[in-house]
Amino acid sequence: MTLDERKAALREEVRRRMRPAPEASRAAQERLLASGLLTGNVGLYRALPSECVTELLAEALGERACFPCVVPGRAELQFRRAASSWERGALGVLEPRGDAVPLEEIDALVVPAVAVDLHGRRLGRGRGYYDATLAAFAGRSVALVLESQLVPEVPVGEHDRPVDAVCTEARLVLARSAR
Repeated sequence: MTLDERKAALREEVRRRMRPAPEASRAAQERLLASGLLTGNVGLYRALPSECVTELLAEALGERACFPCVVPGRAELQFRRAASSWERGALGVLEPRGDAVPLEEIDALVVPAVAVDLHGRRLGRGRGYYDATLAAFAGRSVALVLESQLVPEVPVGEHDRPVDAVCTEARLVLARSAR
């Protein structure tokens, strides 16, 4: 089985077992807020229906929260301050129209994942935006997921980038690759 086939099979396996869990999503956000990892400017994401939500984090962080935008022709995500105006971006996800925040001014990056393991290896949706962003990012990164998204091992290729920590409703662990 090729790497792409293994990734596709893992995405399907995790999607089959995922169930909307507002209480678990809230608990994961509360755990991350209490961790002390979210200092300075924080890059967040707007959750898709299959992802752990971030509204509680955004509310608690206020003006320190920045959200990603896809810029055509660019591999890395651009981050912007939340604004009163949001528009659907290139991938159909809501993106803010606020001021841009350079990646080097972001201290912590909270990323979504379809699946993640305790080494910090994450499986995204397959477009590579977060991997490119993580490759260029010098701060702390954490995958915010539900326990049902934890797997023993995520298959990775040369362009896949791990996160420093994994936070779920039940635990916060430093990824083994970050120790």
